[in-house]
Amino acid sequence: MLSPAQVRVEACSRCQLKCPACPTTRGENLAAIGRGALAAADFRRLLEANPGIRRVELGNYGEVFLNPELPDILACAWEHGVATVIDEGANLNHAPDASLEALVQFGTERLRCSIDGVSQATYERYRVGGRLDRVVANIRRINAFKERHGRANPELVLQFIVFGHNEHELERAGVMARLLGMRLELVLNFAPEFMAVRDRERVRRVLGYADRNEFIRSTGRHPGRHQCHGMWVNPQINWNGAMLGCDRNIWGVYPGNAFTGGLEEAMNSEALDHARAMLMGRAAPREGIPCLNCGIYRTMRDREDWITEAELQEAAAAGGRRPERLGLPPADLGPLP
Repeated sequence: MLSPAQVRVEACSRCQLKCPACPTTRGENLAAIGRGALAAADFRRLLEANPGIRRVELGNYGEVFLNPELPDILACAWEHGVATVIDEGANLNHAPDASLEALVQFGTERLRCSIDGVSQATYERYRVGGRLDRVVANIRRINAFKERHGRANPELVLQFIVFGHNEHELERAGVMARLLGMRLELVLNFAPEFMAVRDRERVRRVLGYADRNEFIRSTGRHPGRHQCHGMWVNPQINWNGAMLGCDRNIWGVYPGNAFTGGLEEAMNSEALDHARAMLMGRAAPREGIPCLNCGIYRTMRDREDWITEAELQEAAAAGGRRPERLGLPPADLGPLP
């Protein structure tokens, strides 16, 4: 019986931006995930029923800071000795002071902010509807709260997805990160049909690969493979308690509800067991299993390169944390190639 020490719970599946490649913008995740926010009472019930939970990721397809109960959720985790991270990313366009201060007061370990441009004209090309000045102001407010409370956390990560329209700002992104006390992480464009990079050789020198498709061709593996590990060590729970299995799943839910029926029951359903066996190459594909719709599963199936026990052990040892992408700490930033 699987009983994970790390879980992912979507704090809010709504988002105020309209990023063109995002399933939330396009409505592709509406049927499975819906639009709503995690209730603090449900979160408390989850932690009290599962004292083995030690870490919770609160981000996924929506904007965490649109949940008005976020301060109560963070306080509840702190009260139960549970670490929180928002490492899937936030756009940080709208955030009340109470939520920003709660990040610091209640020890959130890391906050990843998606900033794909250092000028408004560049930023809004992908973060449609966003305002860069508001984002920067909110980051400065977090830093002010950190200074006021004498805390080092949350670690702030500036995530910069490299597109054709922003690749000229790579160096300036490094400067921005340094000025804001953030760690820069450069990320491959996962949807190269949108805003493809132009100077592929330059991007390749920086990131190793020009985009996701080149990564797959070169390595034989999908760059999102680690997301499958969540099916074992860091399962994705929807804001309403529905079991999604992994954070990439937008196609359907598995039986059980982590809030009302119990996390262990939902985590060990026959359907989820079958999905895990599919990912390890031990079971045939079956209709109704969301993995059938996923490009990561198709890449593994085409190459017969299945999830192994060894990589699951490594993922468990990492505590369910996402693998580091290309990132440079503020003190070490220098000119990029």
